[in-house]
Amino acid sequence: MKSIQWPDNNNNPNSRLLWKQAANSFFATTSSIHSEENDLLQSCINHQSKSIEPFLISIRRLLHRYPELMYQERITSQIVQRVLTEMGITNFSVGWAKNIHYDNDDDGGGHGIVVDIGSGQEPCVLLRADMDALPIIEQTEGETKFRSNFHGKMHACGHDAHMAMLLGATYLIKSLEERSDTNKKFPFPEEGGAGAKRMREEGVLTNFPPVKYAFGMHVWPTLLSGQVGVRSGAMLAASDNFTLVLDGVGGHAAFPHLCRDPVVASSALVMNLQTLVSRGMNPLESGVVSVTQIDAGDGAHNVIPAKAIIRGTIRALSDDALNKLREGLVHVATKTAEAHGLRLASSEYAKDSYPATMNDDELFPFAARCAGLVAETGKHTPVDPTMGAEDFAFLAQGVPAAFFFLGQGGKSGCEKCCGRVPTNFGLHHPEFNLDEEVLKRGVALFVNLALRSLKDLSETSNEGESENEPIRASTKSASFRLRESELD
Repeated sequence: MKSIQWPDNNNNPNSRLLWKQAANSFFATTSSIHSEENDLLQSCINHQSKSIEPFLISIRRLLHRYPELMYQERITSQIVQRVLTEMGITNFSVGWAKNIHYDNDDDGGGHGIVVDIGSGQEPCVLLRADMDALPIIEQTEGETKFRSNFHGKMHACGHDAHMAMLLGATYLIKSLEERSDTNKKFPFPEEGGAGAKRMREEGVLTNFPPVKYAFGMHVWPTLLSGQVGVRSGAMLAASDNFTLVLDGVGGHAAFPHLCRDPVVASSALVMNLQTLVSRGMNPLESGVVSVTQIDAGDGAHNVIPAKAIIRGTIRALSDDALNKLREGLVHVATKTAEAHGLRLASSEYAKDSYPATMNDDELFPFAARCAGLVAETGKHTPVDPTMGAEDFAFLAQGVPAAFFFLGQGGKSGCEKCCGRVPTNFGLHHPEFNLDEEVLKRGVALFVNLALRSLKDLSETSNEGESENEPIRASTKSASFRLRESELD
């Protein structure tokens, strides 16, 4: 842990005092977004986030060097726990996100962490960051000092940054704990392998105090650094993976008339499946059917195999649309196989399909306002939904939630000439690299979401709920959780 540049608690005590005074003043008044108390709080959040930037960069680089795949984040979890302990935070629980679908590719999971900060009473809000890396050989240019120590594994989706930002937010919010009459949960879960679903099943949303709102974010290379994207409704797609097995009759390639060729049938099936979207879905809806693997034969050039295995993924922007794609997939596969004299031997889907990530419509105005407070432009960036999938969706199924895209892309074509390492490579790319200047922005967004939502929730609770009263977010309990393969 020597590589971490810890914040100097003895440096600038007046700044830390002003930070606490600003938070106290903000919670003590029924201030509007344009009030003096609000302006002071925002100024302090920005300053405090900037002041811990060396810490954020150092912890992100440490985590980047030790990428671990879903349900295998033993070292990652130990690093996070050590950092929390060094912060003086002891109220956290481990053993979350156990893999109920255990196989030989993981160690059973249970590396998730939930941090509770505050009074332990209602109301409570949750901030989430994911931890898992990807099976990718890192090829990032220029960042050799902290490149992955584990060959074939890489933080190519920014989860190291997500953990660093949530740790930074925890550090700042923890410093206000003595005045907290609310509670916050910060979970570090797995993204891949439906880690958030495991944590929800284990009670992260319902254990006292129950969570009122959940917030999460993802670095986003296609948005410029300084932009914060958010939308109401579907943010990311519902998704599922499929495996189809076609049984035919193998034989000598010179005598195809004596065989029932699964390769030809598979080729037809790939084309036929595309009609599920082009002819089976409402043109105003969106869907994806991608065949990504076809496995047939044992390498001989003159043998028609007896079996073919087809794998791929289906995506849609609603759970109902995804169910229709599932039904259509089996129907088309069955009829295509029969047309070629074969049979569909089996059809399997993922053990945990992902629902669509839905941003709560009533919470959206608050989410957009918080995004604007930290965005360079002073306003949120409207974004289109994406066909990527997020296990944050499992949390959003349980409570009103908002998920954000944190822009981290540079201006096209300027990176190398300016001496910067490119940050425009897409997620899951072997040359993906983080713009570390966004770390403090992510911390500021997390802190704003926590404090402002908790205040609004507290005021709503005190005043009593009214049908005409707008939904206001307030933060009570924050938890760090571990997730597996976040952006599927």
